[in-house]
Amino acid sequence: MRSRVGRTVVGVFALILVVTSLSVGGTPASDPEPQPGARIVAARPVIPLRVLPLGASSTEGIGSPGTAGYRAPLFTLLRRDGVAVEFVGSLSRGPSGLPDRDHEGHSGWTISMLAPRVGHWLRASRPDVILLHAGTNDLGRGASGAVVAQRLDDLLSRIYAQVPAAHVVVAGVWAPMPRARAARADLAAHIPRVVARHQVLGRSISFVDTSDLLRPGDLADGLHPNATGYRKIARMFRGEIERWLATRTGPAAPPPSR
Repeated sequence: MRSRVGRTVVGVFALILVVTSLSVGGTPASDPEPQPGARIVAARPVIPLRVLPLGASSTEGIGSPGTAGYRAPLFTLLRRDGVAVEFVGSLSRGPSGLPDRDHEGHSGWTISMLAPRVGHWLRASRPDVILLHAGTNDLGRGASGAVVAQRLDDLLSRIYAQVPAAHVVVAGVWAPMPRARAARADLAAHIPRVVARHQVLGRSISFVDTSDLLRPGDLADGLHPNATGYRKIARMFRGEIERWLATRTGPAAPPPSR
């Protein structure tokens, strides 16, 4: 009995140390980029976390396939933080060095295309955290910022209907989109109101305005980030996940039934 109690105390103490480091530790100024074919070495993970990368081509990793977009850098950062991250999703793509390549990044898709299918994906994956970056293709096809915000609101309602306890990080459109600059700015102004509405309903959600996150040198083709840009995005998502973990009081969602 004494040895069991001792192990329990040590385990709890280790968890407290990890959560404390997540809540007060700063983000490193720079992080090494995972190289294609290089195996990512994980730290000793103690916090299990299922993460669904949801969106379009940037979620897939167009612009930097060697890092799977932001997914490989984010995987490395979270593992070093002691988070046993498991990417989930119906798709799988990325370099061989990334141990977990699952995602839900559908290149070219608009929010209206994601919405009817998101329920099925969520029932299968049951994520704890959803990293949502969508709306770029809607703007590119001429939709106004207000219309895209309405589509986002509907998508979020569908998400919470399936996983009400999940935390959603909504990232703004980070592509410059010079031909839709006004609509992009209008969308960035609308999203906080959409997010606030869901917060009032008791849902766990945060918004990151990424309008000024990337510089011209962070882009591969004027639309998609390059490896440097995706590392910035990975650090941004890591910070949002850390903040949520520091305030989380309930248990993680149960694993999907097999």
